[in-house]
Amino acid sequence: MKKILLFVVLSLLMPTVLACSRETKEAIRIDDQTIVQPPTVEAGYLPEQVQDGMILHAWNWSLETIEAELEAIAIAGYRAVQISPMQPQKDFFGIGSWQSNWWKLYQPLGFVIATENHALGTLEDLESLTDAAEAYGITIIVDIVANHLGGGSNEALNENVAMFEPEIYNQNLIRTGNGFANDNSVFAVTRGALGQFPDLKTEHEIVQSRVIDLLKAYVDAGVGGFRFDAAKHIETPDDGQYASDFWPNVIGAIEAYASDDLYIYGEILNTVGSGRSYTSYTPYMGITVNQVSDMVRHAMRTGNLNALDDFSFFSDVPVRQTVLWAESHDDYAGNHTNHLDEALITKTYAALASRQDTSVLYFARPLENTLMGDIGTFTWQSKTITEINRFNNFFVGSDEALSVQRGYFVNERFDADRQGVMLVNVEGDHRVRDVRVEHMPDGHYRDYVSGNIFTIEDGKLSGRFDESGVAVIYLNPYQPMPATHVSDQGLYGWFTDTKTVTLFEHNTTDAYYRIDGGERVSFTDGDTVTLSHPDESATITLTLEVYYEDFFVTRTFEYVKSSASVETVVVHHLDMSVIADDIVVAWTWQEGQSGQWVEGVLDGDTFTFDLPENHNWFLLATFPPGTTNFAWNQNTSQTEDIRVPWNGEFDGSVLQWN
Repeated sequence: MKKILLFVVLSLLMPTVLACSRETKEAIRIDDQTIVQPPTVEAGYLPEQVQDGMILHAWNWSLETIEAELEAIAIAGYRAVQISPMQPQKDFFGIGSWQSNWWKLYQPLGFVIATENHALGTLEDLESLTDAAEAYGITIIVDIVANHLGGGSNEALNENVAMFEPEIYNQNLIRTGNGFANDNSVFAVTRGALGQFPDLKTEHEIVQSRVIDLLKAYVDAGVGGFRFDAAKHIETPDDGQYASDFWPNVIGAIEAYASDDLYIYGEILNTVGSGRSYTSYTPYMGITVNQVSDMVRHAMRTGNLNALDDFSFFSDVPVRQTVLWAESHDDYAGNHTNHLDEALITKTYAALASRQDTSVLYFARPLENTLMGDIGTFTWQSKTITEINRFNNFFVGSDEALSVQRGYFVNERFDADRQGVMLVNVEGDHRVRDVRVEHMPDGHYRDYVSGNIFTIEDGKLSGRFDESGVAVIYLNPYQPMPATHVSDQGLYGWFTDTKTVTLFEHNTTDAYYRIDGGERVSFTDGDTVTLSHPDESATITLTLEVYYEDFFVTRTFEYVKSSASVETVVVHHLDMSVIADDIVVAWTWQEGQSGQWVEGVLDGDTFTFDLPENHNWFLLATFPPGTTNFAWNQNTSQTEDIRVPWNGEFDGSVLQWN
């Protein structure tokens, strides 16, 4: 259960700050954070406009998972959440690991919202999510794939496209014989295929109409923004003999249809292509400027202070139409940034998020074995990231002054009423001495990451970083919001004796946990709790309650204990129309290890097999009658990967067969 306490603030006045001129050498004082501000747009905790805030890229998270985390997302300071494409996906075989499945979402089968057979949810789940997000003012941005549909090759559509897009399929509204896309010419950018899926004829009225229908369905479902995948590969009205009216028609239609303003941006990676201009896109949408993002990350990594000192945006792209990131899903999945430490990514994010008028995407990393739909890491809600976001939200509309000094990236944000600085340690000392600031009065300020006090005397800033290397220095009169999470949410598997779970919290005045509704026990960040139960089989609940003064957050997790060792797996209610006369065999394995074929007994629609010791995953495959030597290139169909249930019983009616 989650609960938000709303408070009426009787006085809208900021706490008094005694600021005197430097000439008097009188220090301003640090006021206590006394104003309670619920984590909503309405209360001012989140910015009114998406472009003024930060975007959480909840990549491969299920819609149900995002909805469960909305309060934490709001508390962490994100104005919007970007979700993965929700069009019918290619080759859905159930829930598997992200590494072998994420790309299927980017080869959709049509321009509708999935109602079944999707790794992340359905239209019904989306409507539930947008309704819940509205309470916080959080905008849901959905990734749109309009440049192409799922392929059989780069010259042919997947046969299943016909089910959702019969006109496109039957009229073969694709481009063939053009090779693969590259940036060398307008033709190569806009007419080539991006992979083993063909380029759509986006100039055709039928294609445009179907894309518009999809966008309208999303707006009807409560979506407030769109990110267009591969936008640079869809031609503009300025592309000469390859020009089309796709963008003015599509964007114009959906903006006219929507009752509220939409947040729209397009993916343009590296360059817009030879002979083309970013200004051909900016009349219709914001764009990604990954060259700037990549430069800042590389400068942080190599200690290139000169590059950071020249941290500027593209002259032909308005800053308020610029979307940046410390890393993207393509960076991570393409093995460009997955080897980089998250501390470096956090520093890059701090520098980018400190900038005036630009929105920054925070990519929530998966782990190597994270399943589609699940959260892999929780750095997105860490204290450092939260305080970076709060700094941005506090200084919306203020000016900025960038500098590089003594190995630090420095960005002062200021106006008549607000002054602060984002400080990032690139290759300086952890103890800061005599960093020049031009727009902050002398006095004492708090770093909201470490809690340390920084002092400005005669216009020079001194203090100490914590291990993050990021200092967020200003006076914030608003109370922080408490946050908590656990190392293991108990979503999969079971334990046989005891289970250790690590508890995390920050920005709390009090933090407690309860096991099975029992005694309330206090904890601090990083404490562990050991779960057990006297019964051989039981479900154990772990409830966390974290407070900042009177505002509190509650999270409850369930864990299954089973002392019985699973030796036999029974799969009930199999789809016999798929199996017919074929042989059913199980492939089993221990997580992270190689597997083996295991034969069993098929009795009616129930398949039973013995589980090898320590194996905790399986899938089912079918082979032609009479097969005795099983090999992957001989099977006629197979299911998705399945984690062995704690009791060995599995409902086979939910299986997806390939």
